[in-house]
Amino acid sequence: MIRLVLRSIVLTALFVGACGHSALAQDRATHRATFWDFTLQTRYIGSVEITGDGGASAKLEDDLGWGFGFGYNVNERFNIGFFTSWRYTNYNAKRGVDGVAVDSLKYSGSLETATIGLSGDWNILPRKFTPYVSGSIGYTLVDTNIPTDAYSGCWYDPWYGYVCGTAVDTYTADAASYSLGAGLRLELSKAVFFKVGYEHDWIDFGTAQDADVFRLDGGLMF
Repeated sequence: MIRLVLRSIVLTALFVGACGHSALAQDRATHRATFWDFTLQTRYIGSVEITGDGGASAKLEDDLGWGFGFGYNVNERFNIGFFTSWRYTNYNAKRGVDGVAVDSLKYSGSLETATIGLSGDWNILPRKFTPYVSGSIGYTLVDTNIPTDAYSGCWYDPWYGYVCGTAVDTYTADAASYSLGAGLRLELSKAVFFKVGYEHDWIDFGTAQDADVFRLDGGLMF
């Protein structure tokens, strides 16, 4: 699966580059100013090693994440927008004792991350094919799916009446997140475009945790 994703990203990058070369040869100016962009995003994230207080550590496996966003083209070069993204991935972790990770205290599981934020793209050329640089600032929530508490009770549901059950709380964490990136944008028509790029992400969990992210976005302008 991962090889297929990487191969798809590479082939798309080659396709975008080839089409972009043709677009440059025709010197096609863009007219995206005052248009809105909608993007469906893929985010391939490499494996990440996280260290915590007390010597604890966790290794997140590489995986594919998803997202979507809306952006407004203030002019042919500058786009400002909103995005949300999410990912579900497996991890292996070790607990720490006296500041040292202990091999015998291993456990594994899966976690979910979700991010909302503001983004900005600077298209270097006012053309349908252009390199761009990007940045974002957001808020990230991580749910480790590690149980912390369980409680039972009954409540009233407007559809089913009184319902009883058990709910389980899990350990979660949230923090500010940031990214910087660069890539290529190609407009195939007045309505359809593709973006392929790379970004580096940081999450501020006391000490910044970072990750490499490869992006492939398909979009519509309206």
